[in-house]
Amino acid sequence: MVTESNDPNQAPHLRLGRRGEELAAQYLRNEGWKIERQNFTTERGEIDIVARREIEDGAAAMVAFVEVKSRRSGDRIAPELSVTARKRRTIVRLGREYADRHGGRREGYRFDVIAVDFDEEPPSIRHFEGAFDAKGNPY
Repeated sequence: MVTESNDPNQAPHLRLGRRGEELAAQYLRNEGWKIERQNFTTERGEIDIVARREIEDGAAAMVAFVEVKSRRSGDRIAPELSVTARKRRTIVRLGREYADRHGGRREGYRFDVIAVDFDEEPPSIRHFEGAFDAKGNPY
């Protein structure tokens, strides 16, 4: 169940973003991912979701650094297209920092984007696995 913040001081676009992140996290759980962190934040920026899934019978793991973009009607571009080059570079830097602090020897890393479209009921979710590389360049 997704709930909106009751904070009357929170801007509507922030409430929408939080709802999108909650839906994206639930989607990832349903796909077999464990959510390690939501809103991994440093002074350099934020990664919306850090998720891990065991592979090779638990001998290794894939860690996904996920940017979530949510949109409602009236937005001119698709949510997945609004992840700027600057944001991609920030996510890469933070992903490296996270991996240095929390990573293991047998882990792969990738950078995903999840787009949540609130124009549909229920909201549609599109998952772009490996949306960009470790230099921030889109695939």
